[in-house]
Amino acid sequence: MENNKELKAIILDSNAIDMTVIENVKIIRIKSDYCNLLIMKDYWPVVGEINGKISIEADKSITYDNIKGFYSLSHNVFHLIIKEKGDNQNEQL
Repeated sequence: MENNKELKAIILDSNAIDMTVIENVKIIRIKSDYCNLLIMKDYWPVVGEINGKISIEADKSITYDNIKGFYSLSHNVFHLIIKEKGDNQNEQL
């Protein structure tokens, strides 16, 4: 099965009941207590828990520090469910 879709990120914040969709993602960096990952287009499917930092590089850069949650990647769609987050969130245009 050929998959030419660009990488997309869907972020669900369970505390704020908010969903953010980010198109044309170039890379996703995950730094957690359990692993360090650099995710790009056509990366292997993954599922995991995060207790740390995540950066999403697209047309704008979004960074979440001190978050706890879960992530999955399948068919170039990255899902992040944030259970708890710290005060630091940076967004650069």
